Amino acid sequence: MNLTDCNYTRLIEYERNGLIEQVHFGIILYMNKEKVLYKIGDDRQYKFYHRSCMKPLQASLLVDYNLDIKYNLTEKEIAIACASHCGDLIHQKLVLSFLNKIGCEEKNLLCPEHLPLSMEEKERLIKNNLKPQKIHNNCSGKHAGMLAICRHLNLDISNYKDINHPLTEIVIKRVCELCEIKDNNYILSKDGCGLPVIATSLEALGKGFLNLFTDKKYEKITSAFLNNPVIIGGKGRLDTEIISENKDLIAKVGAAGLCVVVNLKTKECLVVKIADSNMEARSFAVKYLLNQLNWSNTEINNKILTQDNEQAGYIKPCFNLSKSTK
Repeated sequence: MNLTDCNYTRLIEYERNGLIEQVHFGIILYMNKEKVLYKIGDDRQYKFYHRSCMKPLQASLLVDYNLDIKYNLTEKEIAIACASHCGDLIHQKLVLSFLNKIGCEEKNLLCPEHLPLSMEEKERLIKNNLKPQKIHNNCSGKHAGMLAICRHLNLDISNYKDINHPLTEIVIKRVCELCEIKDNNYILSKDGCGLPVIATSLEALGKGFLNLFTDKKYEKITSAFLNNPVIIGGKGRLDTEIISENKDLIAKVGAAGLCVVVNLKTKECLVVKIADSNMEARSFAVKYLLNQLNWSNTEINNKILTQDNEQAGYIKPCFNLSKSTK
């Protein structure tokens, strides 16, 4: 299977004085549990890696095994297990607290060290001549969650991120159940942080989110998102912004241009994939969609500005989506 099998569609254009200089292609799904209500450019035969959008699906195992109770996890600690965090001090402290409760230390994390996404924390490290730590990794909370599962099941924690580790089968099986994937219809690879990640249709990913966040069994995970948007991402992160501004919306971003938004009130879902992974285009597309569906009333800045703050052009959508598409 190659890129030509994927039917990406023109979604966003950047225009300066009548000339389109930048274009972003992608896919949009608007769906409920039963069916896709509207789609733009989706080919169900093509698969997309879940990347960090898989985190809340993986975290469902914390509830399945009652680890939230066994380890007395707080709502914030559940949130950090689902997070793609910025590495601010609040995120670091939560990861360390989580690790302490399960009898682990930072050295047990198998995610690599990398500079935090937080500009403030990055500047603090540089100013004080400090090196980034594993807890700065934006996936360190997910890794802490995987360690908790290993501790509970008495699995080896020295190599938990290996594809052939028993944890992989446990996690993938649960994610497939939530996403209603049958006959091993997925592709398995490694995520950026080293943990296994699967690729499925975007519809399957959307089903996974709907099955998780509309199930009362997982209301602790839902509450963790709704009550702790800054933990889920951080300052300037799209999912944090969406959750902060809308009490009925759950959002999670993933690398390579992904964003999933669940409307808890209508039990519907949006899945957006930007082909070239451009974060600004993803943000514009998602916010525009939320306004189109009347899920939100966010002011969208579509101006292209010079360094002197003079408008030189504008960003515009190439699609239209509303509830009339039902």
